[in-house]
Amino acid sequence: MKKFCFTVDDNIIFLKDLTKGNFKSIFEHPYLNMYKALHDKYNLKVQLNLFYESEDFCLSEMTDKFKDEWTKNADWLKLSFHSRKENPPMPYEESDYNEVFADCDSVHREIIRFAGEKSLSKATTIHFCVVTEKGLNALYDIGVNGLLGLYGTPDNPRTSYQTPKVLDEKIRQGENVLHNVITYAGIDIILNCFDIDDIRSKLTALYDRDFIKVMIHEQYFYPFYQHYQPEYMDKLDSTFAHLTQNGYKSIFFEETI
Repeated sequence: MKKFCFTVDDNIIFLKDLTKGNFKSIFEHPYLNMYKALHDKYNLKVQLNLFYESEDFCLSEMTDKFKDEWTKNADWLKLSFHSRKENPPMPYEESDYNEVFADCDSVHREIIRFAGEKSLSKATTIHFCVVTEKGLNALYDIGVNGLLGLYGTPDNPRTSYQTPKVLDEKIRQGENVLHNVITYAGIDIILNCFDIDDIRSKLTALYDRDFIKVMIHEQYFYPFYQHYQPEYMDKLDSTFAHLTQNGYKSIFFEETI
C-alpha cells in the first residue's frame, strides 16, 4: 500500500495560546481544529515538532488540563522534539552530547507531562537538519530512532545529519536508510514553499514512490506572521485530497521504522 507522512515544524505558538486562553478543548484552537477536520476527512495523522521556548513562552508553562484529550487522540496526533528555540538557525551545528541530550530531554519530559506518553513520537526532524556526531549519539540514547531531513534532488542535492554520500543518494530516491541505529528519510515537499498548483505538480512527479514525506511550518498559519499564507488550510486540503485520490494512506514516519 502506498503511504505518506505529514509533519509540522516550528510549533510553539498554539501551545502558548492554549495555556493563556480560555479553551475547554484543544480543538477549540483554530490551528488544531483545522487538523482535526483534516483527520476526520482524510484519516490524516499529524506530527507536530516542538520548540522548547519562544521569546515569551516555555513548554514548562504549558497547561496539563488537556492531558486526557491529548492521550485520547494520540492515535493520530503526536508531538516530538524539534529544537530548544528558533534561533540560532542551526542550533546544533557545533553542539556537544550534553546540550543535545538536555534539550531533547526537556521537550520529551514536558510532552509526557502535559500530553501523556502515548503522544510522544521518537521520530522527528531537527531544526535545520544539522547535528554533530555527538549530538546524534545523544538523540539515539534518549530514544530517537528516526530522523526526517532535507536531502534535495539529484539536480540540487543537499545533506542532512552527516549521513554518507552513498546513502544520501538512496534517500533522495525515496528510500528509508538505517545508519548507525537511526533510520533516515528525506522530506519530499515543504508545502509553505509552493503554491497549490505547484504542489499538485510536484506530488504527481512523486507518484512512482511508495512513501511520500510532506511537511509544513506552523507560523505561516497566523495572520500576525510577516509571511502569513491565507491559503494555508487550502494547501493542506488540496495536498491530502490529491494524495488520497491517488491511493496514498496517512501514517506516522515511525510506523515505517
